[in-house]
Amino acid sequence: MKVISPSALGAAYRFVLENPMPVLAAAGLYGVVFAVQSLLTAYAGAYAPGAAPAAIFFTVLAFGAFVLGWASLGRQALGQPQKGFYGLSLGADEGRLAWSLFLVLVLLTIILMTAGVALAFMIAGLAFTDMDPGMEQPEGYVNLFDLMDPLAMAVSIVLVAVFLVFSLWLITRLALTAPATLKERAVRVLSIWPLSRSRSVEIALTSLLALAPGVIILVAYNAVCLSLFGAGPAIAQSAAGEAGALTVHPVMVLLMSLIYGFGKMALLGAPLIAALCALYQAYDAEGEISPE
Repeated sequence: MKVISPSALGAAYRFVLENPMPVLAAAGLYGVVFAVQSLLTAYAGAYAPGAAPAAIFFTVLAFGAFVLGWASLGRQALGQPQKGFYGLSLGADEGRLAWSLFLVLVLLTIILMTAGVALAFMIAGLAFTDMDPGMEQPEGYVNLFDLMDPLAMAVSIVLVAVFLVFSLWLITRLALTAPATLKERAVRVLSIWPLSRSRSVEIALTSLLALAPGVIILVAYNAVCLSLFGAGPAIAQSAAGEAGALTVHPVMVLLMSLIYGFGKMALLGAPLIAALCALYQAYDAEGEISPE
């Protein structure tokens, strides 16, 4: 069993430098939409009238911008012909990719939320095991972990660790959805499940290492924004004030979010799709892909 794919990791690190214009186009589109979404989300956090519906609308638009960008970058990584403005177009590829990613999000939400609720009940049960039923009920926020003895705490930590490992495993089993959908020109979600069998560790570690440089840069950028302005683009609500006002000038919120959104696509989205496409092509070359 391979732990990391050096070739896929190298493809991820080289992708932005070797394909600057498609990356700039995809990142620019997503960055603009994300900036507006973040501003409206900040206003929604400040309870500005009409901001919440507008924020939801632009969240959907941001998903669409992400799909357009990822389809363009995915075609580039797979060596497919490009079309439109530096790869940005609205066609069948984008429709299939949007539908497949939406199905993945729905599937992950259902499974992980169900598992998360079960985990919460188990942790609550561990916290209340040794409580006296006749004791006065606490008011307000209660930290369940403060109520646990050492054994219950250890069991809770194990349960949380198992949940995190299960979540990562599930995500990696579906991670090849995007390259498979683009390459085969068909919606591929559960049908690619066998492809990632016994490869979860390789997919997970390669993807995490491909994301690592971008994550470090964006975390540092968000920290600088927090120190300078008291709000960061990673959490748009951090700029929310009271009575519909913001704690940071709206133009500054837009600028911070524009840079952050640009970085998300250029430093995270582009390397990740390049790594996943390289993994998919490697498995394809091994003759282990058979459409169902």
